[in-house]
Amino acid sequence: MEAQRDSTFPKRASREQKYLRFRLLPEDEALIAELPPEQQAILRSEGSYVKRAEEFGVAIGTIRSRLHRAREALSRLRAERDADQAEAAASQRADKGLH
Repeated sequence: MEAQRDSTFPKRASREQKYLRFRLLPEDEALIAELPPEQQAILRSEGSYVKRAEEFGVAIGTIRSRLHRAREALSRLRAERDADQAEAAASQRADKGLH
């Protein structure tokens, strides 16, 4: 008897599909400028892993790891920016006597 996959759970997205959903936003440009040049270049590159590997002259696995590290670094910067904006907004509300 074969085990059947429970159709209530979505299929796991492939690694490349997951990263294709990662989008750079226009407001990310200032944050990207804070990253090391290698991470800036990899984030600004486009195309498949194969195309990027050829462009940078490295293995596909290297592209995947560099993209992962660069996206993680950008995500951390986004979170810091968002926290700073929330703190500033809360401070402004407090200064106005609002809660």
